[in-house]
Amino acid sequence: MTPHSLTPTVVAIVAAYGPDPSLAETVLALLQQVEGVVVVDDGSPASAETVLERLSAAGATVVRQPGNMGIAAALNAGVTAARSQWNPDFFLTLDQDSRPTKQYVRNALDTHERAQGAGMTVGFVTAASYSGHPIPLLHTGDGFIHPFDPMQSGFLIPRSTVERVGPFEDELFIDGVDSEYTMRTRAAGLAVLVGEGCEIAHDLGQREPGMLFGRPLKILGREISYNYHSPSRVYYICRNGTLLTHRYFRKDPRWVVRRLVEELKAHILRFTFSRGRAQLFKAASAGFRDAFQGTTGRIPPELEERLRR
Repeated sequence: MTPHSLTPTVVAIVAAYGPDPSLAETVLALLQQVEGVVVVDDGSPASAETVLERLSAAGATVVRQPGNMGIAAALNAGVTAARSQWNPDFFLTLDQDSRPTKQYVRNALDTHERAQGAGMTVGFVTAASYSGHPIPLLHTGDGFIHPFDPMQSGFLIPRSTVERVGPFEDELFIDGVDSEYTMRTRAAGLAVLVGEGCEIAHDLGQREPGMLFGRPLKILGREISYNYHSPSRVYYICRNGTLLTHRYFRKDPRWVVRRLVEELKAHILRFTFSRGRAQLFKAASAGFRDAFQGTTGRIPPELEERLRR
């Protein structure tokens, strides 16, 4: 039990792969806000065993996946374990490198309660910012803040949403899992809201400077940088992004077009400045092809091996 009893009850679900020892500190901090913490180990190598034991000692319930099954399957396994042990009113989904502020859960619950009082049916509440960077917004015209395409780390999801909308789509494996859940929730007529004051310290990825003639490129005095992703990750980004475009264009064309524009910007930077661009182009081509063929699940092993060369 937590030092103070939260009503309603919340259980945190943390998806982990080869976690850093500092995750034990995050677990201890989370237990000051939630009823329980479930850490789902997504097929980490044997070297992670000591860290996983520390997480159990810190008070987390550790669920071990039989192999690397992807972020969606990990979160679903965590929700199943949390329902079995606590059956909480809410689930808080987090990445292993996310550290919510001390009032995160209270603030998210306050936003949920206020929206319900205004007559809204809330699908889930999201983080407002990551490491000081506010998330992109959709609109704010009704007294609440609606996110554009939020990351799943920081979703506070009522149990009623899970029962109505269903689990995360594990066939996407990674990338687009949060986008798909957001759009499926909205399509069910539920509101997705930003939690006021909900801030998370979060690793924003491997950013690298755009180089021109061996020097960092600047435009209007601002250094250009981009998120580097491996070829296999680019495969998922292109495949799942295309699947989401096909699935939701008629339901919400403005959201899809905006998402496509953001992805196009990222692709331009990625394919202009990334190392190993030939492999990235191969990965993107395979991703687009598989999307049009309706292929989902984990990247084919033979393709993953070719992209490593």
